[in-house]
Amino acid sequence: MSYRVPKNRLLPPRTAREVNRVRPLERLRQGFSKSPVLVLAAGAGYGKSTLMASWPATWVALGEDCRDPVVLGWHLVEAYRGRLGEGLEPVEAALGRGAWAQAGEALLEVLATATTSAPRHTLVLDEAQRAASRETLNLLRTLVQVPSLQIAILTRRAAPWEVLGQVLDERELAFDAGEALELARVLTPQLLAFEVEQAHSLVQGWPLGLRLLLRAMGRGARPEEALYAHPDPAGLLAYLTLPLPLEVQKLAARASVLGEVAAEEAEFGGLQPYTSDLLLEQVGGGLRFHPLVRQALMSLLEPAEVRSLLTQAADQAVAKGQGVRAAGYLLEAERLGHAADLVLAQGQEWLSQGLTYTVLAMLERFPQRIFSARPGLRYLHAEGLRQAGRYAEAEATYGQALHMGVEQALLGLSRLYLDTVEPAKAWPYLEQARAPFPHQTKSLWAENALNAGRVREALELGLEGPRVNLRRGQPERALQELRGSGARAAPVAQNHREGALLLALLEAVAGDANAAEAAAHKGRREGEALGSPFVVALAEARLGHAFLAQNRWEEAGCAYQRSLALSQGGPSRLEVEALGGLAALGEAPAYSQMLRLSRESGDAWVEAFMTLVAAQAHLRRGERFVLPALVGLEDSFLQALAVAYPWQEDAAGLLGRYPFLLRSTLLAPPLERSRRLLWEAGKLPLPYYPGSRVKIQTAGGLWVWVNGQEVRFKREKTRLLLALLLVRSWDKEALQEALEVSDGEFRVLWSELLGWLEPGRPSRAPGYFLEPYGLARVPELMVDLGSSGQPSAVPLAGLDHPELERFRGHWLTTHRTRLLFSSEPADWLRALEIEPTDETVLSRLLESALAEEAWALYSRAMQELELVPDPHLRQAAHPR
Repeated sequence: MSYRVPKNRLLPPRTAREVNRVRPLERLRQGFSKSPVLVLAAGAGYGKSTLMASWPATWVALGEDCRDPVVLGWHLVEAYRGRLGEGLEPVEAALGRGAWAQAGEALLEVLATATTSAPRHTLVLDEAQRAASRETLNLLRTLVQVPSLQIAILTRRAAPWEVLGQVLDERELAFDAGEALELARVLTPQLLAFEVEQAHSLVQGWPLGLRLLLRAMGRGARPEEALYAHPDPAGLLAYLTLPLPLEVQKLAARASVLGEVAAEEAEFGGLQPYTSDLLLEQVGGGLRFHPLVRQALMSLLEPAEVRSLLTQAADQAVAKGQGVRAAGYLLEAERLGHAADLVLAQGQEWLSQGLTYTVLAMLERFPQRIFSARPGLRYLHAEGLRQAGRYAEAEATYGQALHMGVEQALLGLSRLYLDTVEPAKAWPYLEQARAPFPHQTKSLWAENALNAGRVREALELGLEGPRVNLRRGQPERALQELRGSGARAAPVAQNHREGALLLALLEAVAGDANAAEAAAHKGRREGEALGSPFVVALAEARLGHAFLAQNRWEEAGCAYQRSLALSQGGPSRLEVEALGGLAALGEAPAYSQMLRLSRESGDAWVEAFMTLVAAQAHLRRGERFVLPALVGLEDSFLQALAVAYPWQEDAAGLLGRYPFLLRSTLLAPPLERSRRLLWEAGKLPLPYYPGSRVKIQTAGGLWVWVNGQEVRFKREKTRLLLALLLVRSWDKEALQEALEVSDGEFRVLWSELLGWLEPGRPSRAPGYFLEPYGLARVPELMVDLGSSGQPSAVPLAGLDHPELERFRGHWLTTHRTRLLFSSEPADWLRALEIEPTDETVLSRLLESALAEEAWALYSRAMQELELVPDPHLRQAAHPR
């Protein structure tokens, strides 16, 4: 269900443009050339909206409801509907579930794809101070990544938006003397230039203040009587209403309470002739009151009349189905009881629309006495906290609601423990909820049974979806289902259950490890946007799984450690996957702790899953792991893996049923072992398969491991032969000549190298890792050639041969070029280390924080060469 966005919020205001603002427009162009985001931060009346209204842009005026990121998301959807059309469907689907962080990622992808070849376009966010919140800031952080998008944020306060880009403040937006004279020629041509300059000086270039002061001076007022800074409402009122009939003043005051007047509201049609006098903005046929003007005009009314008008506006909003807007009017009128009743009546519906932060913001404005008189509000508050991922607060608030007699809190606590995957904690509340809420409990019971590993029971209760298929032993089907759905089907709060993080897990198990890595990073971005340590911690664990599937052991360990650190203070179940990952890397205490927490949470499936992950990783690392009995496991895939472990024989059929085990996936056995099984079963069309893996490390030298054991070459020329084969392919004669050996010596070296790489190979069998005359690019051969990022770790260092010297020279040149194209000064310093006398690179570094290190490197090199450093560069390095 979409949020109704008023059309006038998508239109720039139509205001008088008596001044051609060349200077600030040029400042905008310069600013956008350096930063994709410009924050125009100045007080009311500095012409921010008027300035940007002359700039071609997609326009969104924000209201206080846009503090909720879901509401802001709907505004962006409507703003881009004409440009993107059906492409916005995944964004709308995510917003409909309240998953605003996922919606932001989806909008990022849609905009990036749709505008790849298009020129840059501008998005203007007006009145941004109304929507300032951590969540809206994080949503915009996501959009900033669109390559062809530039964003102008118009706000009265720079915070919190200043972190997104450059800030243009009041000094840059104020009128200069020339612009003041230009305005006066239109408004008050009778004033002399020195009078205009005096007015400009008094208001310090404030555009709105200058406009008001010039009009007052045109009516005979003395400029010295004006305020020297922003006027208070009373002072502003004197300038605004002096020429207006009393009935118009009264009508304007009543209309100002609403803030905006739609075109169809005939009651206020009499204001149209006075729009310029009242500084009203015309938007879409309606009128919008400037915030200062609204504040001034409302002071004409008695407080009781203001409250009455706000109450009437609330009643009209309710009649139109605009409950959120009605609640806002009631809160402004301080009719807290009426507002609480409305929130209590419609709040659950708003939460189902994903307006979590809107509901929480309203609830936070109620004093405790309101909650005491309406226990249902306490339950609603807990629901909002759960959907926001604030699980500890939600748990306590559900407890308070339950204590106050709200039985629905039983369902809420059940959902909470479903979100945190703690089935043991959920069962008591589900048992109590079965009698009062039989229908709602059925689906929750099925979900909790799945979390506990009771898959057959969940299926009998009608549960379906990717998680069911994963836990029943059909990971490929689960992956295809999730890939094809394009959206998750889980409740609003469960950002980790059917989205990027489940996709990351499934890709690591049955898909592509690189895709798993990308999905985990995406899930982390969503978690950071949500401000949810829970989601970020789980994303780090899933990132660890992606690294583990690729045998990137060190990176996996770092990700698991980060996950554990972020899990502190959260549900204990959150630590299980990270602990299991560390167990896979050989940390025995982590395995014991993983078992304990899995059993405490009641999740038998995750215990078996992480045990098998650890077992397969140990096997791939060439280490022993004693696989325990997996009791009560209802996952046919995991059961088959447990039976096949440690993959010694009779497992070729399993590989046929689960072909993803032949790829770099989380539960895959060592590739050389699985392919050996296929070869022995006649399913690998090779005359001979050695069943071994070879790892060659070239950074800083040359080292070789076969099946995890380091090779110690007896002849240095055998090692040199391998190094030459690494840099290019050869014919036999050229290779012999490069080695400076006879034909007989060459055959000995070739045979020795084959023997080291393929121990046990029959004498007449063709080589698997070697081919005439080069290295065969086979999946069991891992070479790091050229992958090191450190200049000191030059490939094949220490091996003396002209061919290797040429290779290293080419590598250094290519590597240095790559470093120079980086935007990081640390990379430039590494480039200078390669060629320390490069004064162009030095000049670049002298403007960075690494200037001192760069100068030391350069001057030391010049001293060694007995050359004099450039005096201009010396001056730049030591300006004092």
